Parts: sequence; structure tokens; C-alpha cells
Amino acid sequence: MKKFILFPLLGGLLLLSCKKENVIVIGFTPSVESEKIATTVKPLEDILSKKLQIKVKSYLATDYTSLIEALGSNKVDVAFLPPFAYVLANEKYKSEIILKALRNGRAFYRSQFIVRKGTAKTLNDLKGKIWAYSDASSTSGYLFPKAYMMKNGINPDNFFKDRIQTGSHDNAILAVYNNEADLATTFEGAENRLIKEYKDIKDKIEVIAYTDSIPNDGIVVRSSMNNQLKEKIKNAFLELNNDQYALKILKEIYSWDGIISANDKDYDVVREVMKLLNIR
Repeated sequence: MKKFILFPLLGGLLLLSCKKENVIVIGFTPSVESEKIATTVKPLEDILSKKLQIKVKSYLATDYTSLIEALGSNKVDVAFLPPFAYVLANEKYKSEIILKALRNGRAFYRSQFIVRKGTAKTLNDLKGKIWAYSDASSTSGYLFPKAYMMKNGINPDNFFKDRIQTGSHDNAILAVYNNEADLATTFEGAENRLIKEYKDIKDKIEVIAYTDSIPNDGIVVRSSMNNQLKEKIKNAFLELNNDQYALKILKEIYSWDGIISANDKDYDVVREVMKLLNIR
């Protein structure tokens, strides 16, 4: 049975409109270590609480699948979800995306293929090697890279000797860095978060390929949320664009530089990859 870590967060962000108590639960998945997210988001709860005047709790799921189920069962009101996870939540539970991230001023990103420097020039050089990725439902960590390989004549199911699910993008990169894996797939620039602790990391690893563009991850709400609360939450998050401290927190958690409105059609490219991979 999948477990969740429940900790107080965003002191005022969400409200369960179907409940008597004024509490909003925001769901996260660990792109970095769980304890780090729990500590980092604590100040954000005070900021959002003042904007919304609603008590907020944070729900840290072990993986994307768990968070989708929590959103669908109304255990979570709002969730930070990557593109594939959003599409699955939308198709299964009619969850709605209201906002998406900006990174480096862009509303899209790419997956990257990381190896130890000098060990491979192309993906074909990695036959019989070990592939590390964060989660099998991660858009940039697994699904887009898998589709990219298939489009280039590589069947990852029998191409690699082994595959390691590491639980986070950081851990996938470190698996290559520590010679525990030969390939890591992550979102573009994920290694930058590790430079402070691993000062030589860019001397030890390199990127040999990128996928096509992917719409950024976003903020998704449960389907039963009323429009008034939905708009209130949306505006509260958009106001964070004017709060440098709040943006610093979002950058540390998920490398977000800003927030903009999102549309479901933005994610049709994800649906195309899902069709290729026969994901439903």
C-alpha cells in the first residue's frame, strides 16, 4: 500500500469546499529528498495563508501515481503535477490544470540524457548498460525519454542490462556520478541543483541528447472544486510572481522561476506520446 507523509504547509492555500473545516491540502511529489521539501515549503504556507485566509496542509506523496489517486479521491485539493501525471489525472478524474511553471522564462522544457563524461557519444553506445530515472510515471525522467528512444529505433525494454528507479531526478544523476548507472534521464538542467554540494559534477557528467519540447509541469485542482475557490487559488499563486522570497522557495523545490495560466490543450503533445507508449 502506498504511503504518504502528511505535514502542515501553505498555511492558507486551499479549502476543501465540500468539508466543513476550512482546510486546503496541496500535494507534492519528491523531486528532491522528502525531508528537504517538507522543510522548504514551510515558509510558503504563511505566505499563501495570508493571501487566502485559509489553513493549508501539505501532502507529500511517494510518487506521481499516489498523488493522482489522492487528487481523485479528494484527499488532495491542489497538486503540483508533471505533464503526464496531469493528463492521467484529467482522463481518470477530470482534474483540471489551472497554472503552469516558467523556467528560465520558458513555458516548456526538454528531457536530457546524461552519461559520465567520455563514456558514450550516442544512445547506441549504451547498449547493455544501466539506465537510471526518477519514476516510471515521470514525464521528463522516463516517458519522453522512452518515446524518444523508440522513435530512434531503440527498444529500452531489452536494450539495457538493467534499469534503476531512483525516486528523484537528483538521485538519478548521482547514480551516474557515483558510477552506479551509465545513463540518467532528467529534466534539462537538473544537474544545476547539485553543484553546491557536488562542485565537480559538471566535470564528471555530460549531456549527449535532448528530447523534443515538453510543456512545463503545473498546478492542478480536483474536479469537484467550485469556481470561486479555484479562481481564488489561481490568483494567489499568480501573485507569487511578485514575491521574490516565494519564488525562491518554488525554485528550490521544483526549479520554477514563475507561474502563468495553463490550458488543457497545451498538453496534447503529451497525449500523443501516451498514445505511442500505449499509456492509459
